[in-house]
Amino acid sequence: MKFTTRMGLAGVLGASALALAACGDSNDASDEVVAEDVEVVADDAMDGVADEPIEDDSAMPEAPPPAPASEGPTAEERAEADREKMQSDAEAAEAAAADIQAELDNMKTEN
Repeated sequence: MKFTTRMGLAGVLGASALALAACGDSNDASDEVVAEDVEVVADDAMDGVADEPIEDDSAMPEAPPPAPASEGPTAEERAEADREKMQSDAEAAEAAAADIQAELDNMKTEN
């Protein structure tokens, strides 16, 4: 019992020490950086540039003309095509079910 109490106390003390150590000095780089330091470096990099920016027309090609609207199927034609597809799918499913049933019947008669 004394051992577990001592270990618990050691654990609490260790956790407290780590918590206090975490509250120490900040290592955040933004604390040391001043805006003037950054601006000086940026200004030095631009010393050799004397020209003002100009627009480059060749950088952006003209947009292609819009494609003409194609004459596609109407809503009624699409609906009819969907109905026909569903009908053929249903017929295929019925045929597959009939084949499966025939196979099951064949298996029953063999056993």
